Amino acid sequence: MAKVERVSYFMADLDDKPGVLLKILQSLKAKNISLAGLWGFGTHGGKATLFVIARNPDKLRKAWSAGLLAQEGTGFFVTGADRTGALIATLKALAEKGVNIHAIDAVAVGGRFGSFIWVKAEDVERAGQALKA
Repeated sequence: MAKVERVSYFMADLDDKPGVLLKILQSLKAKNISLAGLWGFGTHGGKATLFVIARNPDKLRKAWSAGLLAQEGTGFFVTGADRTGALIATLKALAEKGVNIHAIDAVAVGGRFGSFIWVKAEDVERAGQALKA
């Protein structure tokens, strides 16, 4: 199985307009907050959702305490060598424990892959056991 790490993710609701993400990332850089992951997408009604994984979650919590933080949760960061079927053992371990995947992202670059798996809050502990994370 690939390497799996249990991590905190943070969600923010934003306006879906030019420059909003840039301002957030500039603010994080000014506060020396390094990210390990970033996902964002437009939702509806001129709004967008941003998900981030900070290398230092406590630092981000403090920086976003002024209202930007909409939600915090736990997910699983999966990494390994890029090969056909690289995620199968991970997915099988979750399925065998009866854990439903709420969402997943994955990308492969330079012979390595990375994936982020979201499960429902009530499934985090079972998922952690299944993935040994």
